[in-house]
Amino acid sequence: MNDPLFPNAMQSTQSLTRLLVFVTSMAAALTASPLRAMELKVSADTMVLSGEVVARDLDRVKNAFKTNPAITHVVLRNSMGGNSWTGYRLGELFREKGVTTAVSGHCVSACSRLFLGGKIRMFSDDYPASLTYVGFHGQYDFGKLSPAAVKKDDLVGWTTKFTDGKVDQKLLQRWTNIERRAGDVRFYPDSATARFKQATMLCQGTESQRPQQCEMLATDALRQGIVTTNSYYSSPDAATLPYKIREQRFPTTQRATPLQADRLPSRTASTRREFELFKNAALPRAFALSANGASWGWSANDPRSPEAAVERCQAKAGGAKCALYAVDERVVYAAK
Repeated sequence: MNDPLFPNAMQSTQSLTRLLVFVTSMAAALTASPLRAMELKVSADTMVLSGEVVARDLDRVKNAFKTNPAITHVVLRNSMGGNSWTGYRLGELFREKGVTTAVSGHCVSACSRLFLGGKIRMFSDDYPASLTYVGFHGQYDFGKLSPAAVKKDDLVGWTTKFTDGKVDQKLLQRWTNIERRAGDVRFYPDSATARFKQATMLCQGTESQRPQQCEMLATDALRQGIVTTNSYYSSPDAATLPYKIREQRFPTTQRATPLQADRLPSRTASTRREFELFKNAALPRAFALSANGASWGWSANDPRSPEAAVERCQAKAGGAKCALYAVDERVVYAAK
């Protein structure tokens, strides 16, 4: 009879065989998987980089410059960062090349170093202002702040140099000492104040709703040397991006008009209350009104929000016709 705590030789051999098969299959899968890297696209004079920053991106970007010597602009799109060493080196490469860098969507952590490398630095209008920001913090090991890494790489000195000496040193010390990797100082375009009241926030990473619950700071990206101009850049592939497609489908009709409840073509208090809720909802979003302004419908955090908003409005209006008033952060209502 076999002791369950001491399996016999046959059982041991079978277990070992199964383990070897598992390890071999895992190794094969890893070998077959392509190495991670930023997505890199070149269109005329513009290089678009998106996704996680990894070590091999340095050589890939150098080769892209060599193959495409006409590159003068680098667009950094929706990157939460990655390898910090590569971030520094790419930022230095961009400064050496004298390129213009532009943020498309979000650019955080190691990506922010790529951004600061630009001789000219600017936001793009590829995404709504409330989704467009560059985020800075310290350096981290397993999500926890590593003061030794911050000091070793001279993050403070490097950032001071690459913001052309304009960054406020007290603010810089604050963001390089944020304890959690989820925290950061976020610089948005000035037009984001229409939604957030301020364009710069310090988030500790513990907030349940960011950036709304973050500390609002009375400064901006231009003053801190984060951007060098308040002009916007339009990426060459902007027309293919989801929010630009929505702009084409639902053109802005009152670009200078903020999304204010007292501008609604409705006198009912309930409609205005719902519109205030809508203004704080997640994008993509849309708000629809009936012809007489008595009925409303809205949808958020849904690519189908324009259709859903109209459907909900018409259900409330008993099938009467409804029209879109706002899509995302824009007024699209065609006043008659």
